[in-house]
Amino acid sequence: MIDRPRRGVLVASGMLFLAGPVLPLALGAVERLLGRGTGSHPAPDPLPEDPFVEVIIPAYLEQSTVGDTVERLTTDLEKSSVRHLVHVVASDEATAVAAAVAGKVTLTGRGGKPAAVNAAVEQSTADVVVLTDANCRIQPPDWPVRMLRELQETSLLSANKTENGSDDVLFWLLESWLKREASERGGTLAVVGEFLALRRRDYRAVPPATTSDDLWLAIDFDARGLRVSVSPAIVTCEDPVPRREQWERRVRIAYGQLSEALPRLPALSRTPAGRDYLAHKMYRLTVGAAAFWVGVGAVVSARPRVLGPLVGVPVAAAVAQYRGLLSVTTPLDPVAAVVALQAIPVAAASRILRRRLRRNQPTAVGWRKVPR
Repeated sequence: MIDRPRRGVLVASGMLFLAGPVLPLALGAVERLLGRGTGSHPAPDPLPEDPFVEVIIPAYLEQSTVGDTVERLTTDLEKSSVRHLVHVVASDEATAVAAAVAGKVTLTGRGGKPAAVNAAVEQSTADVVVLTDANCRIQPPDWPVRMLRELQETSLLSANKTENGSDDVLFWLLESWLKREASERGGTLAVVGEFLALRRRDYRAVPPATTSDDLWLAIDFDARGLRVSVSPAIVTCEDPVPRREQWERRVRIAYGQLSEALPRLPALSRTPAGRDYLAHKMYRLTVGAAAFWVGVGAVVSARPRVLGPLVGVPVAAAVAQYRGLLSVTTPLDPVAAVVALQAIPVAAASRILRRRLRRNQPTAVGWRKVPR
């Protein structure tokens, strides 16, 4: 039987962990009661009757994916009768060659995604700029029409993200629901870099060392009083990747979010969208994950000792499976993924600490990239 002190810790940590999915909704309800549930954003400037759209694809080591992506985007834009240019900013020669079907290809050195996007937007003459990745699909096919319609009401538009055959299905369902609720209330900063649409004149250059350029843009727009929204209809879809690559991607995203958001907590707390982001993303990456591991520790250290392996082994197996260290597939994989996702913030925080300790040492530009 778990003793009283550990039982209290377990109950408290369980409540804190389970509060994560509902906290943004509770915050929204409270703000509506206080009469500040929606952000006050000026109406965006109207778009021209026949806007010119430039799709910018920063790409590095994407030789096998970029050609199909360019063709798909071009087809969607042509069928939607939208004036357009598909521009690939390639950081390696093989990707540039594979992207030759694009309307414009710029070959650069390895300078990182922010530098590539900044240079492309600075050269652009488009009314609307769309930022996307070389390995994702934007759906539905008429997304250009939907995008232009939704940009009449917002300044920065993102999409919901999905992954084919992903074990994170419960995570993506929750994300979609929370983003939709926040967008309807007053905007959301929970954007994805796979799809960002904006008026070119609203763009401000992203600092080169930025670790999460999509979040930086969302925070910058919100700080200027410009509405940030996630489309209820547009989604991005990616093919599954090996588990180890998926783990690294998740840690990288969490690292970027923690690095960008934590130093800006006071500023984020002053806007409805910022407060929603803190309740939505930051809570789960900090308090929620910490509560989960405190609860696991309380059970593992309790008597009878049999509780240790009964809880510790499945948790360790879930994390090992998600990291690709354990090749096992079961019907409970979506549940195991929820458990494993709690280890992501720990890995990201550890990476932040290591980089802070090595701050005087030179670091590589960008992230370690798996060729595709």
